[in-house]
Amino acid sequence: MESSLLRKLEFDKVLKLIEKYCSTENGKDHILKLKPLTSKEKILCEGNLVIEAKRILIEDNNIPIEYLVDLNESISRSAIEGSILVEKKILQILKLMEISRAVFNYIKNHLEIAKGLYEQSKLLFIDKLFESHITKILKPNGEVKDSASTELNKIRSLIKEKEDELRKSVQRIIKSLEKNDIVQEDYVTLRDGRIVLPVKAEHKRHIKGFIHSESATGQTVYIEPSQTLELNNDIITLKFSERREIERILKSLTKKIGEVKNELKQNLDIITYLDSIFARAKYSFEIKGSFPSINIDKEFLVINGQHPLLLQRLGFTKAVPLDLKIQNDKIIIITGPNAGGKTVVLKTLGLLSLMVQSGIHIPAGPDSNFWIFKNIYVDIGDEQSLEDDLSTFSSHLKNINNIISQAGKDSLILLDEIGTGTDPIEGSALASAILLTLEKINSVVLATTHHGNLKLLADSINAIQNASMQFDQKNLKPTYILKQGLPGSSYAFEIAKRLGFDEKFFKIAKQNLDPDKHKVEKFLTEIEKKNLMLSQKLKYMEIENARLKGLSNLYETNINKLKNEKNEIINKAKKDADVYLKEMNKEIESVVKKIKETKAEKSAIKESKTTINKLKETTKIEKQIEEEVIDNTILELGDWVKIKDSNTIGEIIEINSSKKHATILTGGLKINTSLESIVKTQKVKDKTIAYKYHFDVSEIKVRLDIRGKRPDEAEYNVVKFMDEAYFSGQQKVEILHGKGTGVLRKLVGEILSKSENVKTFYSAPIEIGGDGITIAELN
Repeated sequence: MESSLLRKLEFDKVLKLIEKYCSTENGKDHILKLKPLTSKEKILCEGNLVIEAKRILIEDNNIPIEYLVDLNESISRSAIEGSILVEKKILQILKLMEISRAVFNYIKNHLEIAKGLYEQSKLLFIDKLFESHITKILKPNGEVKDSASTELNKIRSLIKEKEDELRKSVQRIIKSLEKNDIVQEDYVTLRDGRIVLPVKAEHKRHIKGFIHSESATGQTVYIEPSQTLELNNDIITLKFSERREIERILKSLTKKIGEVKNELKQNLDIITYLDSIFARAKYSFEIKGSFPSINIDKEFLVINGQHPLLLQRLGFTKAVPLDLKIQNDKIIIITGPNAGGKTVVLKTLGLLSLMVQSGIHIPAGPDSNFWIFKNIYVDIGDEQSLEDDLSTFSSHLKNINNIISQAGKDSLILLDEIGTGTDPIEGSALASAILLTLEKINSVVLATTHHGNLKLLADSINAIQNASMQFDQKNLKPTYILKQGLPGSSYAFEIAKRLGFDEKFFKIAKQNLDPDKHKVEKFLTEIEKKNLMLSQKLKYMEIENARLKGLSNLYETNINKLKNEKNEIINKAKKDADVYLKEMNKEIESVVKKIKETKAEKSAIKESKTTINKLKETTKIEKQIEEEVIDNTILELGDWVKIKDSNTIGEIIEINSSKKHATILTGGLKINTSLESIVKTQKVKDKTIAYKYHFDVSEIKVRLDIRGKRPDEAEYNVVKFMDEAYFSGQQKVEILHGKGTGVLRKLVGEILSKSENVKTFYSAPIEIGGDGITIAELN
């Protein structure tokens, strides 16, 4: 696809938004050079890798890809015989190796959720021995270590000795000259790598030596004393030797790098690619993006699609989503008012298609389905050509003629204001001919127009359908919502009225309007008005139906769970009773056995009777509950009660006297019952079998924890959580964001204040979290 097309649909601007998430120079360049693919396999591969990257980032946002310059030239040079890479470039290659190792381990730790990324990372060249060759020679600041070679260590030791000797010699000279105020200042400096003394100009003849330079004012000259000349020469000579040894060491190290040139280039390419994948994943979080399915056998479907650049400018609350469906009727004629969003629909569809085919997630519902277009053609905006001496109309026709000659069945064609710029009757006829020609090619075509005649094409051609941009007739403003199946009015009179034209003006205009056309426009306006009302009612019914369905599922789940727990309690009680009775039988058998062994002596019989009586008493205490029947009107919180016709006892934790109901807690289970069905009893102090059960009232979460999450990730989680809570019928939910810097708390407040589903929200009481928790009450 041509670069001019990508610019017209502002694809380059989207790439700029993604590029900022890259860490490496090559990654940025890779993103900016992305082009749409036409292979379904490759497109799905890229899209799925971005999905895997998002999964990893949710679990661990610390991806170890750091800033890295383009190393291609350095790696190539390393393989040239005799070449020497400078310390800085070698350290950058070491950084590439360290990043490669860290990225491999990072992805390997998330293998279960990122198998595709792991397959990519497995190709990375990991060699700690190679890294150690560099770290043994270079310090982190790039300086060659003394231990890099025996010779270098020896040379540097000699340099240090000579420099110490030189320093002492210079100090002696300074001390001897200080009393005569010959030395300008009490310090030494370097000139051309040699130690010199700053001497007042008028005293320069008092010191034997070589003058290297003088100050800008001429008041100070820099002299190398003759006493230090030989020492300076020795140091310079040793430093030449040091440089030669360092070059030898770096040359050897460069050779080792050149031996793995291909592996290093492969690492650079893989890290570049992975950087671009994770950048696309981060951008997907920013736009709440998803990757659609790609299936040519299903209808082309855009659900809640957004134009990325409009979304960035307006935000999620103001940007109006696009819903579009294309099946057999591949040509869509879009009509409606000026500035109503017709052109935005074309650009949105074109841009989203480019993004999908480039492996970029789009701001649209995950249930969307896209087709693969081998070519996308557009005729949007002012096409006037000064070079070819063509008018706007001629340029449009030339462009459309080129499109007709090149397009095929796998093409997407976007035509804005088709047939304008000339006589309306002739322009309308030309537009009809263009659309009918494209219909034979079987391309997907979206065309916007104000020509009334084009609205009638859909009635006679099955492959063509009408669509319109809805208009708020009450407030005389466009809604920017696309409605398929019906043509729309241009609302020219209504818009002019809103702009303040006088009523007299409209009387004159209507006198000059074709009566038949006026009737058609009026009829379309009425249809659109009724259609809008029906759509609003349908939307309300869908929301209400979803809410009721959620409640129904919730109640059914809880009933089943309660039944299961009841059966578990009964089964547990039976098992415990069996165990208890077995223990009692063992005790009795033991007593009987004892009687037999002692041949029924009186003392043994008496002792055995006492034991059996104790067992009977224990069994009696275990099985019976002493009931104290009293007037239930004076039951209070904390009283112990028994449910009539059962052995269930518990403590009253809540009383509703007006409804004559109470809630009792028994074995960790709350039971609501009428006051008439319970009687007061004493708390059983003897050994009882205690059961602990946890009953979760709702399968729907009522608390969300976003602590430690990034703002874009937190926003996505909060919006999703609030939607689920509303449609499941929850009345109150909690969002745990912590106190911290207050960023997440502020973000939560902004989201809740904009939500139509939230009745009110406030910070939790201090005893359960205070400002660290926001409680929201739903409508």
